[in-house]
Amino acid sequence: MIALDFRGHGLSEHRAPYGYAEYERDLLSLIDELGLDEVAVAGHSLGGYVALLAASRSDRIGAVLAVDVKSDWTEADAELAARSPTAAQRVEPDRDTLVARLARSVRAAALAAEELDVLAARSIEHVGDGWRLRWDRRVLATEPVDPYSFLPDVRCSAHVLAGSASDVMPPGSAERFAAAIPGATLELVDGAGHHVELEAPERVAGAIFHLASGPR
Repeated sequence: MIALDFRGHGLSEHRAPYGYAEYERDLLSLIDELGLDEVAVAGHSLGGYVALLAASRSDRIGAVLAVDVKSDWTEADAELAARSPTAAQRVEPDRDTLVARLARSVRAAALAAEELDVLAARSIEHVGDGWRLRWDRRVLATEPVDPYSFLPDVRCSAHVLAGSASDVMPPGSAERFAAAIPGATLELVDGAGHHVELEAPERVAGAIFHLASGPR
């Protein structure tokens, strides 16, 4: 298994622009660099969106697990994007302030202390006299999502997994999204929110295993 941090996310460097085409190129470049073919790709949120976009235009993707993917674009989304081209993370003198912020952002997952420590280690960095979140806030200056322009062209098997209590991909949106992908299947995780991978890790792990071991 290979885990990819997109540009501006996780431990990857900050490198604008942050368009869907750039993320797609990063994914396909990694697949090429590793000499892989017909790869099974699992992606949460943005990762699922980019995996399906790539699968609509490349035969390098053999199967996709798309976990709780945003499919609409609201006025609030547009306003946030407009404010973000020059945004930067605030530096905090106390690391615990950021750990607490992370815990609130995934509170529905009720992470154990050691799990939160792992998340914090990947999400927080030391800078100068303080601490800040690693991800580049400019990634929020995104272009509008428009999955229905490419979902009908997805060329591989696809499974959509969403939380029944998600505010990003509620059940109605998940059903419409899956129906737009030829032959796709849909699974709703009862009671889970957007971070299905944290709230129901065994379900997601099982879906990944099934994806990776299934026929292409």
